[in-house]
Amino acid sequence: MAALDLKIKSVIGFGGKIPGALQYSPCGHYIVYPLGSFVVVKNIKTEKESFLDGHTGEVSCIKISLDGRTIASGQANFPGVKADAILWDFKEAKRLCNSSKIMIGEDCMIRRLKQHLGKVQDLGFSANSDYLCTLGGQDDNALVVWHVDTGEALCGSPAAPDSTLCCTWVHGRNDRIVTAGHYNCRVWQIDFSLPKLHAMDVKMGQLRRIIQCLTITEDDKFAFCGTHTGDVVKVKIERNDIVSPNDPDTTCPTMVGCSKHRFAKGVHAVVCAVNRSTGNTNILVGAGDGTVSYLNHSMNLVTSRRADLMGGVTSLSLSPSETEILAGTDMCNKYVMSADLNQVELKMSTHHGPINDVSFPEGCPDLVVTSSVGDIRIWNVRIRQELLRIQVPNLECLCCNVSPTGSSLISGWNDGRIRAFYPETGRMKFVIPDAHSEKVTALALCDSDSRSPWRIVSGGAEGKVRVWNISSSHQSMVVSLKEHRGAINCLKVNKDSTMCISASSDGSCIVWDLERYVRITAFFEPTVFRCVFFHPDESQMLTCGSNFKLSYWDAVDGQAIRVIEGGDDIMTSLDVEPEGEFFVSGSEDSLVKIWHYDDGIAAAVGKGHSGGVKSVKISPDLSQIVSVGAFGDIIFWEMPELNELRDNIDEIMGGGDHK
Repeated sequence: MAALDLKIKSVIGFGGKIPGALQYSPCGHYIVYPLGSFVVVKNIKTEKESFLDGHTGEVSCIKISLDGRTIASGQANFPGVKADAILWDFKEAKRLCNSSKIMIGEDCMIRRLKQHLGKVQDLGFSANSDYLCTLGGQDDNALVVWHVDTGEALCGSPAAPDSTLCCTWVHGRNDRIVTAGHYNCRVWQIDFSLPKLHAMDVKMGQLRRIIQCLTITEDDKFAFCGTHTGDVVKVKIERNDIVSPNDPDTTCPTMVGCSKHRFAKGVHAVVCAVNRSTGNTNILVGAGDGTVSYLNHSMNLVTSRRADLMGGVTSLSLSPSETEILAGTDMCNKYVMSADLNQVELKMSTHHGPINDVSFPEGCPDLVVTSSVGDIRIWNVRIRQELLRIQVPNLECLCCNVSPTGSSLISGWNDGRIRAFYPETGRMKFVIPDAHSEKVTALALCDSDSRSPWRIVSGGAEGKVRVWNISSSHQSMVVSLKEHRGAINCLKVNKDSTMCISASSDGSCIVWDLERYVRITAFFEPTVFRCVFFHPDESQMLTCGSNFKLSYWDAVDGQAIRVIEGGDDIMTSLDVEPEGEFFVSGSEDSLVKIWHYDDGIAAAVGKGHSGGVKSVKISPDLSQIVSVGAFGDIIFWEMPELNELRDNIDEIMGGGDHK
């Protein structure tokens, strides 16, 4: 009998930094976007989501074929290691998404395409969806054409002398591709009889630009290129077919114009939008400063059409009905806008960096607090909506906790300060400057803040554990304990606030007396301890760390009781339910597991994160588990009934009784 599969209730996350990756499906009922190493397929009407899992690294590009049958996605990998492009069956993905199946990668994967080293920079489907072109990253910089049905590489060529960033097929032909990048723009012709690629450089005159994105008009006459400089270049892409080397080229692609207006922080997304009443082609432009605007057919800015979004615009997708625009930003926000840009609706906002910590307020399963780069956010669990965002620019929040009465949100930051905020408004309550000489890496609350003074225990990257008295008028340090030689990764306080245990990167855990402020006991292991907790009866302690193991320790003398295998990678986080019968773990192998404490057996396993799990917590009402990941993803898991977990443990062990 295997462990149960944890069911995903909902997911919050979006890889907004990937250029051009947020797209409408050709039918307009689905959207596709990246989340770490997953490709997410979402039904717009029912809000159901499914994940195409199969990539071993972060997804770097996504394209949907024009016939709506296939999705192609590429990934980034380590330098010198081949990066895959994967073809997915989109029709099957939609069917499985509607049937509420979550992980659908095995069912929908058609084939892997292995050619490029380090990264697949961009890809695109031909007009009839029979061919796929893939573009390698900076270390590879090759353009390869594939046959979609057979997965055969037909031909390839170095894309340009310098790095190439984007590629796209023309609309009316299956043998012509346009590529652009660092000081290059080329129109390619494919000779399928050989097969061979033939490039013709666009004549740019004295203009030198880094082209970051491009789009082609419906009549295939012009390409509009968004540049790092912030202007849009218009290129005539008509060229000769392949001729004999002795015959001169009579028609060459040429630059024919450049916008006078320059967008701040560069142009990262461009889309051709045809005005059906006049027949003119306007250019929808997304800029690095969050501006979305139109350029008319004369390359002049339309000042009456403008929207300002939070974060640099990385994706623009026009709905099939051409009434709505889907936009994604590098701050991981998703917007839906009307075609005239007068109506802008924020559809999703997520963390744009790794989420370092997550916590529930005491006795409140409906709210959860997450901390990440630049901000702390409070979420409504039931509707998956952000309620409050507390921003501290240019800093990173490494740990957070809510006081027992809910009156204070305590947080530790990488500038060495402890900051407290009012959870209702996000206003600053107090700051402890120079709480640690380096980062504040761990926090724990002792005593209840219903009575003043109350105490905070903090740990820093320099290895010190400090206790602070908090009153309504001031904050003062009670004691500084220096025995660790590495960063403090976790702090836990027992129920009556008389003891505290600290887990450190130096391979030691120390139990401290919070009345006399001396060491009670310590234990050591050749590992980097990442997390620790007291069993609810305080007879034992459980640790996890970089040795992939879970270790049980006696709370009295600090002796090891037993060690079990936790996973296939670093174990990062632990949390225990109030009775101490089950606990949950998160690890770098992207798995969330529920364990039976006494038997040391995994009763349930959840796979949903695309990267490492940074922190896990069980909700106060035991109805769900929340886990946060390295790609800014938040996953809410359905917590199985305890009797169901007990029965599964009995079946795994082949007998016994846990009821």
